[in-house]
Amino acid sequence: MKTAEIAIIFIVGTLTLLVFVLFLVLIIIEYRRRQVKHITEKLELKHEYHNQVLQTQVEVQEQAFKYFSEEVHDNIAQMLSLIKMKLSRVAGKTTDVAVREGIDASNELLGKTLNDLRNLSHLLNGNLVSQIPLTESMEKELGYVRDADDIETSLEITGTQYELNGERKLLAFRIMQEAIGNAIKHGKAKKITITLVYEKRMLTATIADNGAGFDTRLLTESKGLGLHNMHVRARLLGQIDVASAPDKGTVITLKINADE
Repeated sequence: MKTAEIAIIFIVGTLTLLVFVLFLVLIIIEYRRRQVKHITEKLELKHEYHNQVLQTQVEVQEQAFKYFSEEVHDNIAQMLSLIKMKLSRVAGKTTDVAVREGIDASNELLGKTLNDLRNLSHLLNGNLVSQIPLTESMEKELGYVRDADDIETSLEITGTQYELNGERKLLAFRIMQEAIGNAIKHGKAKKITITLVYEKRMLTATIADNGAGFDTRLLTESKGLGLHNMHVRARLLGQIDVASAPDKGTVITLKINADE
């Protein structure tokens, strides 16, 4: 066999081997691509499933809040208003100064109770919360806490205010409301400060209290603190961080992606 023929056979064989290797590499790459695509689709379906479950839970909870809010506003508040009117009529007819003073004092307490109930009714109504500015909702919430629990509260706002869409605003409000509730119920806090920092693409909400605090290493065991719901909801908005220590209070930082 001539040298030229051997060279041609060698070249053809080499090219054939290279084509085979290239074909094998392409098959492996395509297989990996499809495998990654399949895993991605599974993760997306799982994420969508969890989102749907959470959305359903939120809707059920909001419906319960709405029903309770309407019940407070339409029935309990009206009954108290009727009692207040009847007491006023009795006060107008009596000539006994002591009785009149007692009725006036009772009317004053009833008036405060009615105002608190109306505030509570508004705060529980998710439709209202999603319609009014977030800062106004938080001012109402802190006002209710201040009056009902005798706790020092403050709301600090930095940056140019803007509004989240209705659902995101409602989720943010519920997270902060849960944090306030935990500070009062579990932390026995006497001071709560909420700071809202408005940046172009990020709204940062910080809820700080001077309560008992807790060991954050035990977060996985703290299902009763409502922290699980806060974390689940926060994942739809951005991210959440909980900083706390025994006797050092708690600081919860919620970062909300504002451009979504």
